[in-house]
Amino acid sequence: RAVMGRAAMSEEVARVVIGGDVFQVNDTVLVKAPGSSDHYIGRIVSLAVEEDLAKARLCWYYRPQETRGGRKRFHGVKELFASDHYDWVSVNTIDGKCRVYSMREYQRLEAVSEDDFYARFLYRSSRGEFRPEAVPVFCVCSEPYNPDRLMVECARCDDWFHPECVGETAAKVAKLKYWTCPECREAPAEDARAHDVDDAS
Repeated sequence: RAVMGRAAMSEEVARVVIGGDVFQVNDTVLVKAPGSSDHYIGRIVSLAVEEDLAKARLCWYYRPQETRGGRKRFHGVKELFASDHYDWVSVNTIDGKCRVYSMREYQRLEAVSEDDFYARFLYRSSRGEFRPEAVPVFCVCSEPYNPDRLMVECARCDDWFHPECVGETAAKVAKLKYWTCPECREAPAEDARAHDVDDAS
């Protein structure tokens, strides 16, 4: 990341203008990565001017592949981790704004743009630790939810499954009004009747 070092004898400012765009505290921004077409992503926590040079103090977001342990199958393409890593950077390294949502907010988006991301974990970069340490898991694979992978809810047990994990296809599942998981399908008939009665009561 393009680090400038701690600002000394600097004056804090409310906002800066870069190429006609206004940036201010709490904006999430795309930062040029040296020698790469990719961007770093950070949230502006303060802005300052020192010797006519504008600087932004950023709290960085990490991509899964940038963390200890790397990317896992349940990490989404647009997933980021909030972190405890702060740096000062020149505002000239800022390329534009983006948005980082909570998982719930992200799931509610009608359309996801190139500059939309989500974060559900805090990554403590100095320790290589995550908070929370655990999140709910689903399916027979016992993995956290990944918004990039289709999941279907069993109409009987209300658990969620990836179709491919239980020998189904997305096309087949999409045609069904009510879908039941393999374990519920194999349940004894009397259990099924009892379940249906409970549902009707």
